[in-house]
Amino acid sequence: MTRRLRIRTRLTVIATVAVAVTALLVCSFAWLAVRHALVHQIDQQLRTLANGPVRQFDPGTIAAIPSTPLTAPSGNIRVQVRFSDAKIVGAPPNTQALPFDARDMAVAAGTSSVANYTTHTAFGTFRVFTVRGPAGELVQLSRSLADVDATLRGVELFMVLLVVGAALLAAIAGRVIASTALQPVNRLTRTATEIARTQDLQHPIVIDGRDELAQLGQAFNQMLTALGQSRQAQQELIEDAAHELRTPMSSMRTNIELLAYAAGRLDPSDLKGLLNDLDRQSIELSDLVTDLVVLARSAGLDDPVINIDLGDVVLGALDRARARNPQARFVQQTRSAIVSVQPGAIERCIVNLLDNAAKFGPADQTIELRMSLSGDSRAQFAEISIADRAPVIPEDQRMRIFERFHRLDSARSVPGSGLGLAIVHQTIVAHGGSIVAEPRTDKTGNVFRLSLPCYIDDSLNRPGIHASVESTKESLRTSQDRRPSG
Repeated sequence: MTRRLRIRTRLTVIATVAVAVTALLVCSFAWLAVRHALVHQIDQQLRTLANGPVRQFDPGTIAAIPSTPLTAPSGNIRVQVRFSDAKIVGAPPNTQALPFDARDMAVAAGTSSVANYTTHTAFGTFRVFTVRGPAGELVQLSRSLADVDATLRGVELFMVLLVVGAALLAAIAGRVIASTALQPVNRLTRTATEIARTQDLQHPIVIDGRDELAQLGQAFNQMLTALGQSRQAQQELIEDAAHELRTPMSSMRTNIELLAYAAGRLDPSDLKGLLNDLDRQSIELSDLVTDLVVLARSAGLDDPVINIDLGDVVLGALDRARARNPQARFVQQTRSAIVSVQPGAIERCIVNLLDNAAKFGPADQTIELRMSLSGDSRAQFAEISIADRAPVIPEDQRMRIFERFHRLDSARSVPGSGLGLAIVHQTIVAHGGSIVAEPRTDKTGNVFRLSLPCYIDDSLNRPGIHASVESTKESLRTSQDRRPSG
């Protein structure tokens, strides 16, 4: 039920209930303390009389003490004497004698020196103090608690009013405090509503202070910034895609129009060339759309992130690259490195780099792939380097080649969409890694180096496991080396 209430109302109810319960507990303890003090005062009065004059009287004098009826004013002391022959002195006619219970019998038997208790009679509640007299008789001194009860009723009324007043003040204060504290939330709500209405992400929340609500506002502003950047990236992707799609679409339209209007007058060789051109353009267009989809899906969201040996992923990528590029020769040096990645996305990245190396280098080149580890026991990185014999990338282009649709002048004649390296860069960065391009030391080609953080698990560092993994890797490398290079 409380979940259906507004936060402001819930905070007000919580404050009211908390203050009311606290006030009720405090008033209850205060009531008990007042009652204890009043009863203790009567006990002191009875004890003083019992230990003073009463013990100095002989039995005859005590028996001659006139009794005070139970109906007498509450401030009067009533004296009642019980002798061993069960005779009771001090109970006037038509009045009720004070009770005689086990506590009084203990005093009569000598096992207890006094008895002090509260008793209830038909004439009200009395406080009783029983002692033994000089001759063994029991002397019961009592006083009515009517005045104590009257005082406590007044205290009860005052405390009820106090609890009600405290609850009302708490409700008012809770309402004010809740309204004040929720002002940043109200601003956040208004801003979110306005953004939803106008689709404008350029108006962040004004943050005042450093409390939790201010942190919520900062998180909301960060979300707006991320959404703005995502929208900007999507807009740029759409614009770039439209620009890149325009050329192949125009070329295909021209060829189709030519085929439609002049197919009957074209030589067979020209017709075959036109159809081959359409087939090539359709393949390029299909590859471009596929790359755009992969790029827009933000680094393989469909693949689960698992802990896997990167060496296995690399060997799988090498198998695919050998099948796709039989003209090139691949050599590798792999090792075991446990990483937490999306295996399919990382394998596509490595295949893309190997395909680029084979595409832009000489047909008979040797492409080298090596793995190594860097860092320490707290932060380790698996590094993969792919060295080709393609033309050296100019220094001012080594970062731009990872941008969407950016292609070097020397690569424009080679089929491609210009999105492969952008997809690689986006995927590696999404996995917390990095990728750079640099020339070979002998300036005869390029080296692409990508780095991924390792998954550190002490159990994987035990000698037996490490030796087993390395043995498996060695057998895999041997089987790969025995395969023909194409």
